[in-house]
Amino acid sequence: MHGGLTAHQAMHVMVKPRPVLIVFDLDGTIADSRELARLSYKRIFAQMGYGEISDALADSFNGPDADEVCRVMGIGPERRALYDALVDQTDVELVHTVGRMFPGTANLLEALASEAVLAILTNGSNRYCEACIEVFGIGRYIHLHSGFVSGVSKAQRMTMWAQQLDARRVIAVGDRCSDVRNAREAGAFAVAVTYGMGTREELDGADALCDTPAEVAKACLRVIREG
Repeated sequence: MHGGLTAHQAMHVMVKPRPVLIVFDLDGTIADSRELARLSYKRIFAQMGYGEISDALADSFNGPDADEVCRVMGIGPERRALYDALVDQTDVELVHTVGRMFPGTANLLEALASEAVLAILTNGSNRYCEACIEVFGIGRYIHLHSGFVSGVSKAQRMTMWAQQLDARRVIAVGDRCSDVRNAREAGAFAVAVTYGMGTREELDGADALCDTPAEVAKACLRVIREG
């Protein structure tokens, strides 16, 4: 022996373990955005000439992507650019006044930051996502983020990220049935939070149901360590 590494030892030094990717939905999962979204949609549609929409209709748009909202409201291609610009402007403005995280979310991210690559994937705009990260002070935890891109589903985005990272496991955390569906399509472990917009019945197909951010951390850590 000359003090060097054997081939077996060198292999273990050089090969980094494949990471786990945890992808969080933003609204209703990290951001307690019910009030923000309601104010935003009411303001946007008033500016677009729809008058005052109901709280229930505004709340129903907290989750679906922009394509679906425009379909429901009958916004065609000729007015889509206006809608997108108003959403972007209004959401970013409101983050600075009424934006907030669910209590315990910072502790959740802190608990997972050293165990996995953390990402945010939202149906809001990219500028809104970045504003939330800044206002909430969570930039040190988040390695990847993306706003809504028409024609690219959350499942497709998660799959892209997983391939880029060569992730050994993907965990998707969200509050709506669409989040569970996208997790399934991406081959991810689906963690559903019950403190967002979705009901327990809506989220029944998830792999784990969590009532608090602390329970989300425990569920994710269990999946990471079992893997």
